[in-house]
Amino acid sequence: MYVKNHMLRREKLVTLDLQDNIYTALKKIQEGDFMSLPVLEGDEFKGYLMKEAIYRNYFEYNQGDKNEFLKNTKVKDLYSTNFKSIKEDDYIENASYLLKEWRTPFLPVFDSQNKFTGILTHSSIFDAFSEIFGLDKGTRIVVNMLDIPGQLAKLTEVIRKENVNIINFAAVDAKVLDVYRVIIRVDTKDVIGLIEKIEKAGFKIGEISR
Repeated sequence: MYVKNHMLRREKLVTLDLQDNIYTALKKIQEGDFMSLPVLEGDEFKGYLMKEAIYRNYFEYNQGDKNEFLKNTKVKDLYSTNFKSIKEDDYIENASYLLKEWRTPFLPVFDSQNKFTGILTHSSIFDAFSEIFGLDKGTRIVVNMLDIPGQLAKLTEVIRKENVNIINFAAVDAKVLDVYRVIIRVDTKDVIGLIEKIEKAGFKIGEISR
């Protein structure tokens, strides 16, 4: 799954210019109920400005006339350049890692010519992984599986014989006492019948949910 399929496109973004004053910036932030906004110089991405940075700077460092602060302070004075970027054709998993490691509000996205084309937010990442794991589809079955070669193939063969579609599966826990915890999401109307077949094959079911 690629970044370009989940990013917010440049043309749909509310952005700030380096030369905007903080009054203009704060107005845009408040009107859109944003926590931060991308900062541009022309079409070039420069960084981002967080709402928190505006308030912190005023209350911790200025504490003078508010109107003067809003009018005379520029975006260029407060914006952050502490970011990592990502390409449109990168995998969404890489974007998730970068957002976690850098703790930025979003990742700027660039095309193969290094042109700024949009941003990828935490919400976009969540939506992408929800789609990957099919969280709104099928039935979730947790299977406790012994660490023995061929166990996963055996489990999937049981499900295949029941003509049931596997939406996705993942090993979510590290091995404990030679047992893996595997989550499978399946598309079937006869969940009870499938569970019986899985247990009959020697597997232990830990949990079932929608």
